[in-house]
Amino acid sequence: MAKENHTYQIISVILLVAVITFAGLYFTKSAPSQEINEQTCSDFINECPEIPAEKALMFGMLNSWGENLYDSSKNLFTVGIYNFGNVEARNVEVICEVTVGDEDGYEVSDVPVSTVTKRIGNVASTSYKYVELENDINKQKEGNYPLASCRITYCENCEILADRIPDLE
Repeated sequence: MAKENHTYQIISVILLVAVITFAGLYFTKSAPSQEINEQTCSDFINECPEIPAEKALMFGMLNSWGENLYDSSKNLFTVGIYNFGNVEARNVEVICEVTVGDEDGYEVSDVPVSTVTKRIGNVASTSYKYVELENDINKQKEGNYPLASCRITYCENCEILADRIPDLE
C-alpha cells in the first residue's frame, strides 16, 4: 500500500511540473512583443519615439613622431584612426600640433608652435586606418623638449570620441 501511494506521488509531481512548464510556454508565446520598430510604431502609438540615425564613433591617437630620416627638415607623425561605429565615417580630418615642453615632459604653453592638418578621406565601419603627416621643423620655436599631440577635428556622419569623453584629450 505504501509503494502504491509513493507511485501516485511521483506521477502527481511529474504532471504538476509538466502543467507549469506548458503554462509558462503558452503565456510567453502569446504575450505581445514589447519591441517597437519604425513599422509597427505608428500602428500602436500616435507619436513614435525618434530612432536616432547611426553614426560612426571616431578616435585618433598619435602612435609616434620624430624627425624624418629622409628629410631632416621635416617632422613625421604616424597616427592611428579608429572607427568603432557600424557606419562609415566620411571626410575625416586629422590635426597634429607641436607644443613647447619642459625637461619633465610637461607642456609649457597651450599655444602650438607648429600645426599640420590632413584630410584622410573615409574610414570604413569598425576599422583602423594608419595615417602619416609631415610638417617643417622649427627648432627655434620648438625648443629642446617639443611635445606632439594628434586628434580628429572633423568628420561627417560621425561622433568624435574625444568630444564625448573629455578625459581622452
